[in-house]
Amino acid sequence: MTADPAALPRPASPVAVIDMGSSAIRLAVAEVAPDGSVRILDRASRSVFLGKDTFAMGRISAPTMEAAVRACEGFRRIMDEYKVSRCRAVATAAVREAANRDVVLDRIRLRTGLAVEVIDGSEEIRLTYTAVRGALGSHEVLASGTTLLVEVGGGSADVSFLRSGEPVFSGTYPLGALRMRQTLASWRGTHARRLRLLRRHIHGVVQEVKRGMPLAEATHFVALGGDVRFAAGRLAEEGAGPGPARSIPKEAFVRFSDEVAERTDEQIVETYGLPLVEAETLVPALLAARELLAETAAERVTVPEASLRDGLLLELVGAGGPRRAEDFTHQVLASAGALGEKYRYDAAHARKVADIAVRLFDGLVSEHGLPARDRLLLEVAALLHDIGVYIQHIGHHKHTHYILSVSDVFGLTRDDMAVVANVARYHRRALPQRAHLPYVSLDRETRVRVNKLAALLRIANALDADHAQKLKDVRLVPEEDAWILEIEGAGDLTMERLATAARADLFLETFGKRIGFRETEPEA
Repeated sequence: MTADPAALPRPASPVAVIDMGSSAIRLAVAEVAPDGSVRILDRASRSVFLGKDTFAMGRISAPTMEAAVRACEGFRRIMDEYKVSRCRAVATAAVREAANRDVVLDRIRLRTGLAVEVIDGSEEIRLTYTAVRGALGSHEVLASGTTLLVEVGGGSADVSFLRSGEPVFSGTYPLGALRMRQTLASWRGTHARRLRLLRRHIHGVVQEVKRGMPLAEATHFVALGGDVRFAAGRLAEEGAGPGPARSIPKEAFVRFSDEVAERTDEQIVETYGLPLVEAETLVPALLAARELLAETAAERVTVPEASLRDGLLLELVGAGGPRRAEDFTHQVLASAGALGEKYRYDAAHARKVADIAVRLFDGLVSEHGLPARDRLLLEVAALLHDIGVYIQHIGHHKHTHYILSVSDVFGLTRDDMAVVANVARYHRRALPQRAHLPYVSLDRETRVRVNKLAALLRIANALDADHAQKLKDVRLVPEEDAWILEIEGAGDLTMERLATAARADLFLETFGKRIGFRETEPEA
């Protein structure tokens, strides 16, 4: 792992990250060398089966909760010994889905002082991508072609489709090894019948993945996770070499996965010398990766030494703290564009509206007071505001909201997507109202943000009312009781003028000033 040396604090004191997963809680303590490389000082792991409770009962039991607290207390002592200056602790699916997660996190905070952040699947994907990019650099699987990036964890599988190393599709799916294990825990049939059920479940989920991303186009396959690393270690003599990642022939990985699947947990322990807790997740994880691999055109499986913790560390040692979504602007917009293509959007119109929207945002910073992160969310909403037309033109703003509320855009969290969906929903027709449940379910601060961004999107959309991209330039000029849009365009702008007047209602309500429209001649 290498960070940007120019961005590093001097002197660099140790930092730490904690990952609360479904079957274990893990710690990494690191320091940053003068050349920007991240050197691991210590690692620790404690087996705590949070996922067994959550995936079976929907909540974390008192004994498991106490085990988690004690693990974190031990990590706190290790961090104190190293005099760790900064720590980021995150929890994934097992805690995220637990009905009593707030109680669990509060108990950890009171006993250890650690503030654990629950992250969603999209944030896991972003952090994992950061780790893979840091580990592989200019490796061929990121430099060219199309790549399927897969991490099968305990609670879920994170899947991303990359073009020339840039994520365009991503999603989190119920293919976690421990989750699948718990799903079949009550089944008392033979091993062969359990295996058929497991394969059937995996196949069904992979078909769902296929509907969301073009798996068959992937020419490279990158897999992460302890179970896949175990397989890569066993198959090292069949093609893996030195470097940032092992490379395994597709046929070898498929054959090994099928061979392991025929063995019971006890036979896996005896054959490979694994602890029982690791043997229990090996078959589900390998079969999930195998099924996804079979859908691609990849000839090899690349297994890098990278994990969620590596992504956390790389961000923590960056310029003063964790990177946010706007640091991935290019990837976010590429993913948004791919989603638009999926729903056959009018790309020229979408890009024009997005360009106008961010110009308005930049010109009104003193009025809206929003951060750069919201600029990115506005741009995504502008790109995708019309995708509901794919369902039906009538009421398409409502269809757009629904599609965005259940879709993933790389680098954006579920909270981000809730903002994007609501902003896009109000690009036309009715203003935000208390009767609109998706809007009123947002907290007060977020509703204010949505109002501001939607007011700008309504104006931007009006300025390309004919979908003809006649607008060449727009400038905002403040007057005493208004903001004047000075428009430079080509052709008749009557439709744009009328549409702007009709959709300026939310702007007036939100910012307290009317919008004016003034055509100008091109500057000499």
